[in-house]
Amino acid sequence: MPKRGENIYKRKDGRWEGRIKKIICLPGERKYKSVYGRSYHEVKAKMETAKRELEESESKCTVRMDEAVNIWLNDKSCNWKETTYAAYKQITCKYIIPYLGSMPLNKIDSRIMETFVSEIQRKGRNNKLSKNYLTYICGLVQGIMIYMRRKNDLNLVIPNIPVSKERRTKVIPPSNAALSKLEDYLIRNTEDDTCLGILIALHTGIRIGELCALSWKEIDFEEGVIHVRKNIQRVKSFDGQKDKTKLVLLSPKTADSVRDIPIPPMLFNILQIHKKQALIPIISGVKTMWLEPRTLQYRFKKILEKCDLEYFNFHMLRHAFATRCIEKGFDIKSLSEILGHSNIQITLNLYVHSSLKQKKQLMNMLGSYAAENYAVAG
Repeated sequence: MPKRGENIYKRKDGRWEGRIKKIICLPGERKYKSVYGRSYHEVKAKMETAKRELEESESKCTVRMDEAVNIWLNDKSCNWKETTYAAYKQITCKYIIPYLGSMPLNKIDSRIMETFVSEIQRKGRNNKLSKNYLTYICGLVQGIMIYMRRKNDLNLVIPNIPVSKERRTKVIPPSNAALSKLEDYLIRNTEDDTCLGILIALHTGIRIGELCALSWKEIDFEEGVIHVRKNIQRVKSFDGQKDKTKLVLLSPKTADSVRDIPIPPMLFNILQIHKKQALIPIISGVKTMWLEPRTLQYRFKKILEKCDLEYFNFHMLRHAFATRCIEKGFDIKSLSEILGHSNIQITLNLYVHSSLKQKKQLMNMLGSYAAENYAVAG
């Protein structure tokens, strides 16, 4: 029997074991830390050392969230793109620090996370946050805590995300009739570089930021391909001036986004007619050399109005392109590489939509069970 309050036992294998109760315990983890020795006195000495180490580790958990955010941003920023840093900085400054900043990490549990989500929803009731965005914010809280636990060897519980998954909204691409009408307008106005750029997007599925960063030197007429090597975005600037943003020219979204897109024959002929000097952007800006995506979105909307078409987002051109490629018999692997996806599942889940015409054709292939059974028997 152990002495009262000591938790030191002699095991059946002859060794001595001492158990120390943890103040903080991860889900599924043992509530006690065990130390072993060949004698009672050896285990008792080891327990004293282990208790001090546990107390030191658990005292580090009193680091506040705002301190943890700054450590996380400073340590990780060298591995991020400028756009990634800007997005994380904005979320931490707007949501995480105002609501959780003064709280020690070891006090942030599932109940606190539920209150946190409710508070940011209540404050933003006029502009309600989607479940996906709430999940993203909570995921950053988790990520910061996990990083601090690993960095400082903390015995720290990571709370769950208290947001249910949002059902994916079905994306319906523009009809072929609408796209045909748009294409006709663009072809008739290709001397306008905006129309030429939108025509490129319609026939290649290129992203809007990649299109805005495209210059004539990336159009390889010898190989008949478009080299996608850059991406342009407007990001928040953190130089002390409130609400200031800047336009940045970056590498594409992911490593797989660096790609060569073969140019369809019809588009190739039009590009040859309008070919310009290498360093000139495909779509030029007004105040700056490069056109920013937001301005292109605005111009695109105006073109839809001129075509008397119902508005749809520029990104829908990418959906429409992918769906059309599948209808034409493209294999998913090739299409995924043309779109710049890291795997084919992204292409299937996000961009491929079967048309009603295609579904009817497939259903018309079905005969009766009796006829199929007769054919097999014959």
